[in-house]
This record gives sequence, structure tokens and C-alpha cells, in this order.
Amino acid sequence: MLKWALSWKKAVVMIKKSIFFLSSLLLVFLHTNHITAEAAGTIQIAVNKANIRSEPSNTASVIAQADRNEQFQVLQEKFGWYEVQLPGSRTGWVAGYIVGNGVPNIGDAKMGTVSADHVHVRNSPSLSAGIIGKLHKGDQVTVTSESNGWANITYRNQSAWVSRQYIQFSGEASANKSESSGANGFAYISTDQTNLRAGADTSAPVITKGSPGERYPIVGREGDWYKITLASGREAYVASWVVSSGKNTSATVNPAAKSVSQAPGLAGKTIVLDAGHGGHDPGAANDTGVSEKQLTMKTAKRLEQKLNAAGANVILTREDDQYVTLDSRASAANNSNADAFISVHYDSSTNPDANGVTAYYHHGYQYDLASNVNQTLDESLSLNNRGTRFGDYHVIRENSRPAALLELGYLSNPQEGQYVTTDSYQELVSNSIYNGLESYFE
Repeated sequence: MLKWALSWKKAVVMIKKSIFFLSSLLLVFLHTNHITAEAAGTIQIAVNKANIRSEPSNTASVIAQADRNEQFQVLQEKFGWYEVQLPGSRTGWVAGYIVGNGVPNIGDAKMGTVSADHVHVRNSPSLSAGIIGKLHKGDQVTVTSESNGWANITYRNQSAWVSRQYIQFSGEASANKSESSGANGFAYISTDQTNLRAGADTSAPVITKGSPGERYPIVGREGDWYKITLASGREAYVASWVVSSGKNTSATVNPAAKSVSQAPGLAGKTIVLDAGHGGHDPGAANDTGVSEKQLTMKTAKRLEQKLNAAGANVILTREDDQYVTLDSRASAANNSNADAFISVHYDSSTNPDANGVTAYYHHGYQYDLASNVNQTLDESLSLNNRGTRFGDYHVIRENSRPAALLELGYLSNPQEGQYVTTDSYQELVSNSIYNGLESYFE
């Protein structure tokens, strides 16, 4: 009798386990059907040359590519990827973050549309961060999070950042609308870890911290504090003495920085060209002994010829191999009420693999000049572009005029150090700076 009772109990346990197992299978089946049903329909590709892969993974092999706006029939969704029908009875997988046309968001991410052309994509949320690509008006992106005026997106299968002001979500007013009005201008962050507070007082709680180069719309002023708007829409306060302020052009921040000639174009503009180093200060050198002071003079002279031909008034901080103090270089721009100041340099590093071109600014009213010139450098040169960055350099820090310091390649890099000395590169880089200045004065 006891054996029979134990056997019966075992049988009941086995039956319960079987019921649980079958229920689980049923739930999985229903869930799979639910996903498939939801995913059914079509998707539209939102980027150029979208990769279609053999499996729902960025490491899977690419079996085809699709053009922007191309549509596909969806078979199922898995891990944020869509299995689609391809020609010839084949199937492939498309990442959810490169499709649009009303496809459901992945997790807490939101689909947004880029509202401007040539929007820089950076590797971290700061204007001083490196540029890894560009987006254009109408491009769709998946925004996974926001931080201090920056939107975290997925770009070329990696995490990246773009300025939140250029991303527009469905039902949201144009991101550039407030910039166009620009009634109170922007507060430009100049130092790292700048406190953005809940009130106009140093004892007010810190909401978040700003990084060099970031800018926030100014919506008001209380005493010595600017009232600003964060990307989230929340208002905050920043001390006026730790930021630069301005409206939409580089010249409006500093009243003294207004262009003498308001007409577009280079004609009549006063442009100071500063060939870095000189005299007993040779600067860096490449592995064949070409010094930075020689190369900066070569670049400045070539650029001077092009600007003179366009009718600009060009001032050189040095005419030959002579030493000029940093104060004198900055004063050349301040005293002449220059429309633009360009300081030419070539970079160096203990790392022989370091490479690329960088444009630096210090004050908010200098950003537009540095950005315009860097954009043409990026478009014209084959060298790596390291972006438009905040830089604490004397000749731009002590400069009341629109100013930029350019590092035009690494002399310490064996290959790049030789290439930048060639006539072909000198012609190309001087043309690029010329075009950047022309773009800035449009």
C-alpha cells in the first residue's frame, strides 16, 4: 500500500511537470506568432548602402545592400533585426536602427530625423570630440539617449553622438527654429565640468555639467547668471563669467569682433595669417629634418597669394624666419580689427601613428570660423579629420577677433610627415583654407 501511494505521488509530480512544460511551449509559440504578426508588413531603408546580413548580428556576413527608401517585405523580427524577403526566394536581416517608415522603436529608443546638412557625428558628446562621419537633412537616426544637448545614436554599427538641436522627433517643432530666431543667443561652455544649476546662485543644486564647446540657448538673465534651456527642455542657470555668449554668428558675441566689411565674400576683408613658430623656435620636424617653422611659412605664403587675388587685405604676423611673441601675434588681429585670424601649425606626437588635421577655437565667437574652415579641410583632404575642438592656445585665447588655430598634419608620422611637405599637399591645403574662409564670409 505504501509503495502504491509513493508511486501515485511520483505520477502526479510527473503530470504536473508535463503540464508546465507544455504550457511553456504554448506560450513560446504564441509569443513567436505575436512577434511575427507585429513584424508583418514592410520596412523602408533610411540610409544609403544599407547592409543586409545573413543573420541578425552586426558580425554576420553581408549578403546584399539596399538603397535609401528601398522597401522590403518583413518575415519576422528578432533581437531588434528584421528578416526580409529578397529577390530569388532569398532572405536576409536588416538592423532595426537603419529603417524608417513607422517601424516600431527598439526598446526605449526613438526614431528622429536630421534637420540640417553636414551634421557632424562624433565619438563622444562634446564639440572637442573626434568627427567620425556626417549626416544630412532628412537622414533618419535611432536616438537611444540624450545628455547635455547631445543625442546618442547608432552610426555605422557603433555608438556615436550628434548635437540634439539637429534631431527632430515626430510632432516636435523644427530643431532649428529656435536657432533661427536666436533672440537671446547662446551660452558657449569654455571649460570642462562647468556647473549648470537649478537656480541663479552658486549654492543652487547642480543639474548637470557642461563640456568645452557645448552651447545652450539663452532664454533670460538674472543678475550675473544666464537662464538657459537644456536639451531635455528643462531650464537651468550658468554663471555669465564662466561662459561666452552670443547669437548665431561668430561676430556677435564680442562687439569688437564685428566684421569691418559686412559685404559677403573675401574682397575687403582683413585677414591675419599667423605662420607658427620662427627664428629660434623651430617647432616640430619630420624625419628628414623639415621644420614646422619652414612649413607654416610655406603654407601661409601660398594662402596669402590666393587671398590677395580675391581682394582681401592680408597681414602676416611674420614675413620670414623670425621669432614673434605670442602676444604680438594675437595683437596683430586685435589692433587691425581683423575679420579673421588663422594660425597655421603642423602637429607632433610621441606616438608615431598619430595622424590627422584639427581645427581649434577658444571663444564661442570663434567656433563658426574654425568649423567652416575645418569642414572644407574635411571635404578636400585625404588625411584623417580630428574635428573642430576647443583649444587653450594663447594666440586664440587672447584674441578678441574670430580666430582659429589649424594643425594641418603630423610631422611625427613617417608617412604623413613627408606627404604634408609636398607641393601637391601645400596647394590642396591652402585651397581648402581659402574655401573655408570664403564659406565663412558668405
